[in-house]
Amino acid sequence: LVLPEGTREISEKFRIADWLAIHFQKRISLGLIAVHSMAVVIGLIFIIYSEFEGLEFLVHIFLLAFAAGYALYKIGEHRQWHRKHLDYRALAEGLRVQFYWSLAGVIDTQSAEFAYDNFLQKQDVDLGWIRHVMRNVALARSHDETPAEGWLDWVIDQWVGREGGDKGQLAYYYHKEQEKTRRFNRTTHLSKITLTLGILTAVLLAFAGANMSEGQHKFLLILMGIFPLIAGVRDAYSHKKAEKELIKQYRFMRGVLRNAKRLLDGSSDPVFRRKVLRALGNAALEEDAEWILMHRERPLEHTGI
Repeated sequence: LVLPEGTREISEKFRIADWLAIHFQKRISLGLIAVHSMAVVIGLIFIIYSEFEGLEFLVHIFLLAFAAGYALYKIGEHRQWHRKHLDYRALAEGLRVQFYWSLAGVIDTQSAEFAYDNFLQKQDVDLGWIRHVMRNVALARSHDETPAEGWLDWVIDQWVGREGGDKGQLAYYYHKEQEKTRRFNRTTHLSKITLTLGILTAVLLAFAGANMSEGQHKFLLILMGIFPLIAGVRDAYSHKKAEKELIKQYRFMRGVLRNAKRLLDGSSDPVFRRKVLRALGNAALEEDAEWILMHRERPLEHTGI
């Protein structure tokens, strides 16, 4: 099949935006892991220092860990890791829709309007540059060329895919939902286990504390502080990653894609199939906007922990 004019430029811009989004996502992920790990270390040091004497050197480790976490937070804030990750991910997902629309002939080649003119317009006026990039690459397309119909089947296979496959958005949302569900279940199980261990430790202290040595008593007190500390920090990390909310979002998009796949497979009319792909693209753009708003409220922080 002959690649329609201007489509290669959209693909190049998408790959650049996708690489940048992944680049800053890695920094945000490492930053979150580091800051939350330092929170556990700081809490542990505080608990041990409060129970044992002669460990004044722990104060220096406490301050060092806090300073390291704060420095990492300030570096991320100065270099705008969080904002850039969200912006480039929004641009990449918008270009993904634009790429498949262009190949499938969803975009009217004779129209001067853009189907994504309202993309992110209500969410954040500072994101207008994303629409400008999408308009700019759209100008490279030919207004006289209609993509071959063979591209339509290719787009459906590559973009929509199938749930049990290894390509397409159906496979992506299925695997991401399963991954987020496993992580959220681990967080829930960890909270239950630490709560149970904390209660058991408290019961042991209440009934057998009088017969314990001072060292054993302090050790159990430390365990009572460590268990809820680990659970709390893990829950805070899960909240920052929006694991619970993303499970619902991925599940909803799977339903949208399944319905689209059913309609696409049940018709051979190219006009109808293009209408389905247009509706699917609009749903993807709306989901992208909701994803941004969800993560905009969860920046890399240090003082909150």
